[in-house]
Amino acid sequence: MHLLWFVPTVVLLAGAGAAWLLLRRIAEASDDVVVGARQLEKLGLRLAPVRSETGRARASIDRIQRR
Repeated sequence: MHLLWFVPTVVLLAGAGAAWLLLRRIAEASDDVVVGARQLEKLGLRLAPVRSETGRARASIDRIQRR
């Protein structure tokens, strides 16, 4: 009879622990997404001059008259 008093408490504590672990993993994953988005933005800013230079080179090549 005494064991029946403790089983619901143990189950609730185990469920709370599992929920805490799941929420912790979700928080870590969302942090990783934010860091990845920042890195992608920095990469895009670094590639902007490359894109403009290739556009200028392509435009100058297109202007050359071929014989």
